[in-house]
Amino acid sequence: MPIRLAFSAALALVFCASTVSAQTSPANVRVVVPPLTNYTPLLVARDKGWFADEKLNVTWSTVAQSAVSIEAVYGGSAEFGGGGVLEAIIARANGLDVMFALATARINQAPPDNSALVVLADGPIKSPADLAGKKISVGLINSINHIHMLEWLKRHSVDASKVQFLEIPFPQMPDALFQNRLDAVWAVEPFLTIMRKSGKARILAYPYLDNLPGMDITAFYAKESWLKANADTAQRFRGAYDRAVKFLVAAPKQERDGWVSKFTGVKPDLVADMGLPVFATEFNVASLKANMDLAVQQKLIKQPFKIENMIWKP
Repeated sequence: MPIRLAFSAALALVFCASTVSAQTSPANVRVVVPPLTNYTPLLVARDKGWFADEKLNVTWSTVAQSAVSIEAVYGGSAEFGGGGVLEAIIARANGLDVMFALATARINQAPPDNSALVVLADGPIKSPADLAGKKISVGLINSINHIHMLEWLKRHSVDASKVQFLEIPFPQMPDALFQNRLDAVWAVEPFLTIMRKSGKARILAYPYLDNLPGMDITAFYAKESWLKANADTAQRFRGAYDRAVKFLVAAPKQERDGWVSKFTGVKPDLVADMGLPVFATEFNVASLKANMDLAVQQKLIKQPFKIENMIWKP
């Protein structure tokens, strides 16, 4: 064989081998999420092998707040971030390259819900009007909880300027309430059930249900530029995740609770008493628009935009 022909054949073999390797090597997908039950399908998709079926190596880490996951995505340390829909809308309106990629969870249509405004069981607060002049924590200021709390107070004719909001992490809220350092807290699961079962706390209201029942509460987002450049990888991630959501929704309660327990580290007997979110695969676009309207009303967004343009359509 002539030297030139032999060299060309060898080069072709090297090219073919590298192409096969590229096709078979799983794509790495990094995810950051708050430690909420909402993202349990991540564990299901991994342990069922559905991410592997899609040639994906998906890893995730937890962060305290949605704002941190937005920073991780925008800064390039994660491909997908999970968190509150309102924080992502505000980020987009303020010029960040952030786009909704997957729906994850919704608020229930009727009580009970998996978060609630909680007060002391034997305390003096009996109605929204009693919150005037009180100390409340709903998590971060300008978070989705805070924005909806302001709207809820307005709907109940309570002047929000007379309420003192303190930023306290959700795990620290029970002690802060029981030690009388706070008068009310917006508790999320599993802390809501822990507080309720202690007998020392009472649910005053479900603000999300009062404001906008059935609304999208959390989602996965990614940089729009990344989604355009990696559409195939993103579609495979969404396919495996949506498969896990459908599995969880159809699973018997005990099996579903088992997955939630494994994902969150919460004991199974406690998970059995917890309220879970509505796991979703499609966006409730009307609720996204309503959340953007709230952000505009509260001057967190100067100019509204067409929310459909923020939803990834591969």
